[in-house]
Amino acid sequence: MIKELVINAEEQEVKIALLEEGKLLELHQENYNKKLSVGDIYLGIVKKISYALNAAIIDIGYSKGAFLHYDDLGFQIEKMLELITINQKKFFLTNSYTFFLKKKGDQSSIEKILYPGQKILVQISKEPISNKGPKLTAKICIPGRNLVLIPFSEKVSISHKIKNVKEKNRLILYMQKIKPKEFGIIIRTVACFKIENILKKELFILIKKWKKILSNLIKLPPVKVLSESNKTSCLLRDTFNDDFKSIYCNNSLLCQEIHSYLSFISPEKTSIIKYYKGNIPIFEKYGIEKQIQTFLGKNVPLGNGAYLVIEHTEALHVIDVNSGMINHIKKNCTDSERVDHILQVNLLAATEIARQLRLRDMGGIIVVDFIDMSEPCQKKKLYEHIKEKMKNDRATHQILPPNEFGLVQFTRHRVRPELKYNEKYQELESPIIYIHNLEFILEKIMKNKFHKGIQLHIHSFVEAYLKKGFPSIQQKWFFKYKKWIKIIPRNSFKYTEYQILNKNKEIVSSSFI
Repeated sequence: MIKELVINAEEQEVKIALLEEGKLLELHQENYNKKLSVGDIYLGIVKKISYALNAAIIDIGYSKGAFLHYDDLGFQIEKMLELITINQKKFFLTNSYTFFLKKKGDQSSIEKILYPGQKILVQISKEPISNKGPKLTAKICIPGRNLVLIPFSEKVSISHKIKNVKEKNRLILYMQKIKPKEFGIIIRTVACFKIENILKKELFILIKKWKKILSNLIKLPPVKVLSESNKTSCLLRDTFNDDFKSIYCNNSLLCQEIHSYLSFISPEKTSIIKYYKGNIPIFEKYGIEKQIQTFLGKNVPLGNGAYLVIEHTEALHVIDVNSGMINHIKKNCTDSERVDHILQVNLLAATEIARQLRLRDMGGIIVVDFIDMSEPCQKKKLYEHIKEKMKNDRATHQILPPNEFGLVQFTRHRVRPELKYNEKYQELESPIIYIHNLEFILEKIMKNKFHKGIQLHIHSFVEAYLKKGFPSIQQKWFFKYKKWIKIIPRNSFKYTEYQILNKNKEIVSSSFI
């Protein structure tokens, strides 16, 4: 699986595209003026207690209060609060301190632990979305490439993806040996077979970050005490592996930063970093702009002429699988062929849906209406296919089997606002989506020697788009098929409706069938 990273650094923001086999898989944006990011750690002040929600509103210096639920306090909350109190009174040393813990009383609700005006150390777990403020956790963690440092803990955990029992034992025993007291460690998957020196060096860096947090606790809250790395470094830290073959970037300083980071985590791969100096915008050069236009609209084309319709509401996301313009191809097929064909369309749709969830970072409840299938074995095959395609999604998710109505329900956790379709592409959305499908249909028709004098009846807006420029799309079709396709504007048609007629005015293909 070949992966590429294309980074477009502009004046106000950095856009990062992750490609897999040339297809856009993830698109990230980072604004230079952004005030907070997931992973940032703050010393905040409890603003008020929400008794009904068993939560607290924390002031971290953002325009809206941040939300901290009781379940996100963690077992270490008493130690943390004691540390902050000691620090404020300047009764602790940077490298060694003692906790004076109170006897545990009733801690069944948040008001028994926190009170307004209290100082607390929190970490951003979810960025502000819509009219909601950021979501917080008091379960502080400091992630690295191979390890995650957990202050106020003693536990050493290891990734379930490391299957080698001998290697698991080696890593756990070594980390238990070198880690300081009052620190827990999570050993990440990439730590498998790493030499001890690398792990020790990274642990030292993570502890250094924690000491930086401690030194910042003397500041008056609300204040940021540790910033998460930039988006590029985070992406490389969490996803970089041997599948990455190229990293293209149009900013020399960012290239140097990436080179420096890769020199630390994977020195042998620094040669894949390439500084782009071309005059054509980097996203256009590598076909990313075209994919954004095609795959981030309401209608998403599939390779066989079918398409997805993606709708967003306040409560959930709805995805409809539409067989669309491929109906005429299977007009005379048998029942078994039709059933198999529907399954193939659904499998293709499931693959694209798994990509769309990552690309848009869709979260919450997602309901997918696949084309109806009556055979239980086919429903099971579709369900297993979806689970397989969702394996590489780093976001926490759950998938339910198809229900009696043929609906598949997802829940997926997101940590940033959903990526939405850029307004500047709005006027092009329908033509790009449906021309992609029309070309698939036309290619089938034009290969048939008996079809002559082809006419395409379509909405006038789409007709204007097909005839625009030189060479226009209509002219390109002529060069490709060596036959002229006459385009007839039909104002009564909707944007997505069309008819293809031959010289005898017989309907060869239609969206109405």
